[in-house]
Amino acid sequence: MKTFLKSIKTIYIYHWIIWLVLIAFKLIMDYSVFGQFALLMNLKIFLFSILFFYLNYKLFLPYLIKQKPRKITIIVVSFVVVYVALMIFFIPHFPQHPQGRPPFPPNDFPRPDRMMRFRKGPDFHDIFFKIGLFSIVFSTLIFFVDKWRENQKMIKALEFERQSSELKILREQINPHFFFNALNSIYSLSITQSTDTPRVILILSDIMRYVLNDKNGQKNNLNDEIINIKKYIEIQSIRFNKFNNINWQFYGNFEAYKIEPLLLLTFIENAFKYADFKKGPLDILIDLKDHILKFNVKNFYEIKPSERTDNNKLGIKNTKMKLDLLYPDKYNLDINDNGSEYEINLTLQLD
Repeated sequence: MKTFLKSIKTIYIYHWIIWLVLIAFKLIMDYSVFGQFALLMNLKIFLFSILFFYLNYKLFLPYLIKQKPRKITIIVVSFVVVYVALMIFFIPHFPQHPQGRPPFPPNDFPRPDRMMRFRKGPDFHDIFFKIGLFSIVFSTLIFFVDKWRENQKMIKALEFERQSSELKILREQINPHFFFNALNSIYSLSITQSTDTPRVILILSDIMRYVLNDKNGQKNNLNDEIINIKKYIEIQSIRFNKFNNINWQFYGNFEAYKIEPLLLLTFIENAFKYADFKKGPLDILIDLKDHILKFNVKNFYEIKPSERTDNNKLGIKNTKMKLDLLYPDKYNLDINDNGSEYEINLTLQLD
């Protein structure tokens, strides 16, 4: 509320500054011609202008846009009639600068050689008609420009609210999906009674703590995300006993940037889920230079492409939606599938 009142106050300060500048400029221009009479003349003109401007801007137009078309026509016609009547019956009563010979006292009448050429007095009908018309047109223009700006702000606010809601839903979908796959990893180790099970549970608890540490929708430090990815790779390496068949390379100053949580991990998780290590290694590359992050993950698989698409549709689809919401025009995602090898290339511009 305070911010709104402050913005309104600022707007009207600008209004008064503009009015004062216009009045001062008009007085300076007219004083050399009409002398002291310019003060009275311009005072009346600008009072008339300000009256019409704000009556139209604050009362007439706000009321008009809420009415039905037929009623709008009646109101506009009535307004024109009142305006014309005002021009005919009210304006002539304004004192005008005398036309013809100036009203000098007989004894003070200047000599012909010292007299300046006297200009014809202003036509107040013409002046007030033009000023009134200008005030109405200008206030109407400003009114609709302000309305357009308000609508744009409202659209942006609604869009931001929509995106926030969608992002919240996506995060709520991804977290259970991640935990389900992580529990499968522990289950696989427990069946074989692996001695690594306690260690995997401990690492997984760290990952879960990181995943559940929701910072009110804020992005996480990229270095924390990389540490979390390394822990996940370690769990999967123990699970598959494939330390020599998992290649990962991470380069860059990760501390300096932030990223959406689990954005990269979703792709890595998907690669481990469908990887066939008998056919070839699983490769992961993260390369950060300046503010451009290049991410590549590649794995071989043996299931049919159609089955793969059905199974991993939710995770990949949600990640694409997150990229669209959080990094519009700041990313490029290529997914290549040749029937036996699945590769993801992501180029992401970080803030």
